[in-house]
Amino acid sequence: MWEMLRFACVGMTLRCPACGEGRIYRNLTEMNRSCSQCGVVFEREEGDFVGAMLVAYSITAVVIAAGVYLVEVYTSLDAMVHVLLWSAVATLFLVFTYRNMKGIWLGILHAMIGLRSR
Repeated sequence: MWEMLRFACVGMTLRCPACGEGRIYRNLTEMNRSCSQCGVVFEREEGDFVGAMLVAYSITAVVIAAGVYLVEVYTSLDAMVHVLLWSAVATLFLVFTYRNMKGIWLGILHAMIGLRSR
């Protein structure tokens, strides 16, 4: 359990979960195929992105649910304002944190099945 959390945290910083040194992303939008330090392949299977989407959806849903609750308790915003506000917040949150959530997924994958070199 703690090892999975450690690997997920390393992945969240966009470093290779296996060695902690190499970068997962080459630039803002392009993911490296493998780690430049240890050679671990980041996406081995064609559907590996589905787990990252699940992590992104889950974290976003929790953040938005907490935000809706807190704003509802402390303000008296109209329902339509809530919908517009939280749609925008969710979209921006996903856009700016998806790379980190993909790194979390790579850390979880490494803890569960181990990422391997080619």
